[in-house]
Amino acid sequence: MSSTPVCLDNAPFQPPQDAPQWFLDNIRQPGASHSVTVAGDRIHFLAWNLADESLPVLLLVHGFGGHAHWWSFLAPFFADRYRVIAIDLPGMGDSGHRAEYDSECFGRAILGVIHHYKLAPVTIVGHSFGGTQSMYAMTLEPGVFRRGIVIDSQIWFPQERAPSFLDQDARHKRRPTRQDCQSRFRLTPPQPEAMEAPLQFVGYHSCTVDNDGWYWKFDPNVRATGAITDPQLLTRIPVRVDCIYGEHSIYNKPDLPRRVHECFPNFGELVIVPGAYHHLMMDHPLELVAAIRRLLDCA
Repeated sequence: MSSTPVCLDNAPFQPPQDAPQWFLDNIRQPGASHSVTVAGDRIHFLAWNLADESLPVLLLVHGFGGHAHWWSFLAPFFADRYRVIAIDLPGMGDSGHRAEYDSECFGRAILGVIHHYKLAPVTIVGHSFGGTQSMYAMTLEPGVFRRGIVIDSQIWFPQERAPSFLDQDARHKRRPTRQDCQSRFRLTPPQPEAMEAPLQFVGYHSCTVDNDGWYWKFDPNVRATGAITDPQLLTRIPVRVDCIYGEHSIYNKPDLPRRVHECFPNFGELVIVPGAYHHLMMDHPLELVAAIRRLLDCA
């Protein structure tokens, strides 16, 4: 047990004074919280316009160790034309933790939400690890997807090894206050540029509390699961797949254009966002939104 008193601080997020107006407007549209049971586990997501069946579905998937709020400050940009869903993958955000995480559980969770709410056909947009799991879901049941947009995801082959950035030793150390926990939030992989408002917002929503203190929400047992190492798996995806990468991302390698064309049988377009690093929603959020919108407008 913690010897330091725990502050059960449930105060709402306070944006920094220099937060841009678009950010303030969007976080005032937080999305409705929902959950569904998939394979015995609770899967949580945020939704905008969920009940409006006249609109097509845009499903947003966060990166490793992340949560739906990596997307929630951008989701309202798409809510005028879509039923928007931002999911918490198993073991992350407000979704339940599992005893074990096999390679299919993340894709199956995505599919479980789609099937439960009868959302197909879905356009899926995934960042980093979320892009990988979006690809995985599209290989498992390609018929439920309209198209996919992969954002700065790793495409690793058997002879290669994906780098690991998470510090396993310090992730769940308890802190006495939410502010203390939030202040320790860092981007992984690190990058030299990030806007303060979304960075604080995501950090705020990354923390939870128990009797021992404040700590990160994600389950440390999800580490190093769910990678795609077989390029032949991606050839099962029949729908159009577009890709967006940051100009300075560690994953924007010289052979990226060749790889994406070889991996996806119905490849659409590769968009490179100038000046951006891996976490595009943190350093170039409006440019990322513009890129997604343009791709969505492509037939």
